[in-house]
Amino acid sequence: MTQLCFFEDETSTFLQPLTLTRPVDDLRMGILKIHEKWEYLLNPEVLTRVLRNELKEIYPNPAPDDSSNCIWINSRYLPDSRLVKIINNLKTGEGLKYEDIPVVIKMSGDKSIDLFKSPDQDVDFISYQVTYHGRLLHQVTDIFTYNGEQIISDIELMNLPENHRLNEQDVTLYGSNPVYLQGDSITIEPNTTLNTTEGPIYIGDNATILCGSHIRGPVAIGEKTLVKMGAKIYKNTTIGPKCKAGGEINNVVFQGNSNKSHDGFLGNSVIGEWCNFGADSNNSNLKNNYSPVRLIDFKSHEQYDTGLQFCGTIMGDHCKTAINTNINTGSVFGVCCNIFTNQFPPKLLPSFTWLTDHNNQTHRLDKAIETASIVMKRRGVDLSDPYRKLLEYLFDNR
Repeated sequence: MTQLCFFEDETSTFLQPLTLTRPVDDLRMGILKIHEKWEYLLNPEVLTRVLRNELKEIYPNPAPDDSSNCIWINSRYLPDSRLVKIINNLKTGEGLKYEDIPVVIKMSGDKSIDLFKSPDQDVDFISYQVTYHGRLLHQVTDIFTYNGEQIISDIELMNLPENHRLNEQDVTLYGSNPVYLQGDSITIEPNTTLNTTEGPIYIGDNATILCGSHIRGPVAIGEKTLVKMGAKIYKNTTIGPKCKAGGEINNVVFQGNSNKSHDGFLGNSVIGEWCNFGADSNNSNLKNNYSPVRLIDFKSHEQYDTGLQFCGTIMGDHCKTAINTNINTGSVFGVCCNIFTNQFPPKLLPSFTWLTDHNNQTHRLDKAIETASIVMKRRGVDLSDPYRKLLEYLFDNR
């Protein structure tokens, strides 16, 4: 029996604020979430994770079965198909390191139970070998930086067949890379352009692409997502499931359930769930002097050089912007931020910020929960008591 258990190392906090509301392995990058990539690769019968206390009532984490080996996976390690043979050849008590970071460990069931109960204990009995396969996330901007390659990698992991159901009389096709239609209920209206010159395009089930849209791969459009009329979706972009996308979007990863429905530019960014951009909201992704963008780490509040010339916005769940909002290069917004200002917001907004032209104050918790409940209900999701407790925890620890 194959068992997988995901763990977060101490440096995983750099993925905040996106991981304030989810474990690292639940981050979407490419087409799939991280744990889904590993599920396709190793086909486990049991999948679990070591969770932070505030997430334990929301995400499943059954204890491993002590009768079988368990493969422990660093949650910020992304697989590729070449790892299957390497991992299958590992013996009990052996593991893999990537750039001196433990990323995979094969451990006996009884030792896995002990580690699951006390995840801070040493595992110095593991014998490691070095691997050069896969990809390890080092900073939050890696999510959009490597998104294009992850779209291509996920297509390989999912072993998707090329699709030949496109009506070329209605859709203009360019390029030699495939278009993958993952479902029988996809609508692509006339005068849509699908350009696969630089990479494939993936479209999930029940997605709708309205007329006049232009999509340039590699791009992934999630299931039940609506691409609005005349949208311009550039390469290395993922629009997660149940999103609405319009205007100009370039190298952005939407986790899902978020809206950027209207005109305006969004580039080189990662957007959480349940977010909404008001009409004509724009972000800058390039400094006027073209120098590398510096980002503020959400947890430590320390600035660091991303090494990137293009870097836009990192936005946690449940954020909202008003119409005509302008966002500065290299901005980081926490959970439940509301931005209603004609000025550029600060480059770091703590969770539950209510920002207007006249005040920068704390969003009332009861009002934030009320809005979140309404937003989630619109997509058929009830705000559960455990999720409410999570928002309360994040408010108290903002």
